[in-house]
Amino acid sequence: MNRRVVWIGCTAIVLSVLLYLAGCTPGHSDEPEDYGGFRSGITYAMNTVIEQKWYGETADAVYSGMETRIREIEAELSLHLPQSEIAQINAKAGQEPVTVSQRTFDLLRRAKELSEQSGGAFDITIAPVVELWGITSDHPKVPTGEELARAMALLGLEDLVLDEEACTAYLARPEMKIDLGGIAKGWTADQLRERARELGAERGYVSLGGNLMIVGERPDGDPFKFGMRDPQGDASEYLGTVTLADGFTMATTGGYERYFEEEGVRYHHVLDPRTGYPADSDLLSVAVISQDGTLADYLSTTLFVQGLEAAKAAANSGDYALVMVDKENRVWISGSLRGNFEPHETQTEYTYTYID
Repeated sequence: MNRRVVWIGCTAIVLSVLLYLAGCTPGHSDEPEDYGGFRSGITYAMNTVIEQKWYGETADAVYSGMETRIREIEAELSLHLPQSEIAQINAKAGQEPVTVSQRTFDLLRRAKELSEQSGGAFDITIAPVVELWGITSDHPKVPTGEELARAMALLGLEDLVLDEEACTAYLARPEMKIDLGGIAKGWTADQLRERARELGAERGYVSLGGNLMIVGERPDGDPFKFGMRDPQGDASEYLGTVTLADGFTMATTGGYERYFEEEGVRYHHVLDPRTGYPADSDLLSVAVISQDGTLADYLSTTLFVQGLEAAKAAANSGDYALVMVDKENRVWISGSLRGNFEPHETQTEYTYTYID
């Protein structure tokens, strides 16, 4: 069998992160000279690479506080830590409710509500199907029709029972599982921003596997700018730059980062809960910019699955803005980003259209 696996592990994720972060603003040095304090670093947690950069007198305290909060969240949400709250909910499916922290309960409630609003394009009970494909593992496979039918039968938002008074979560059927991969990074960005402000953060950012969270401005007073990766290029190529103001998060979903090929067919990691297969989308990538990181992460996944027409119809919300690339080499940009998105001068194969 002819199979090729492409998965962004630790090293490759770092390259992807650097595309967003090191390529901030052409003409600006990325490293500070004297800004009263500076701290940066890279951590691997929550199955992704997390990069931080903080400027100002509070930089060290903010960095350390972020590290602590990241580990707290990982201990609550990770599927890879057997004692995490999410892992325990999955392990006790069909047996008993699991008491969770208020923070995890609030996330589960929000994730369930958003799943219910998606028309089936987003579903946090998709974990059995994700595990079956194993696209982010070392041994992905195309499941048989029978295997997929069994896994699909385990989906069901109505069987995720949340008891607010008891602060418990319960999966009503054995072998059901939750996967928060399509929303957890955006939610974590919101949590980290809140904690950073509590710690007196002056300016800086965090990248969670490419999802960006901004606090303040650059030390020179200019807004932060980041390169948006070309979904058809390598890790050094980008479509253009986007300006991100204080308090905003950018989340991006695409089928180009994690996939495997079998018998000449590419299978990417963004699964459609309605079919159980990788989403047959006419989009290559969707980036969502919002002050609500949870919403941005959810929408980037959901709109990728729903496709171009649904995304175009949603492009002019007051709550977020979009940058989308379709398979016809067209870049679609929310009209609210005029003046905040600049096409890269070397990208002549794309056409750029604002949606007003």
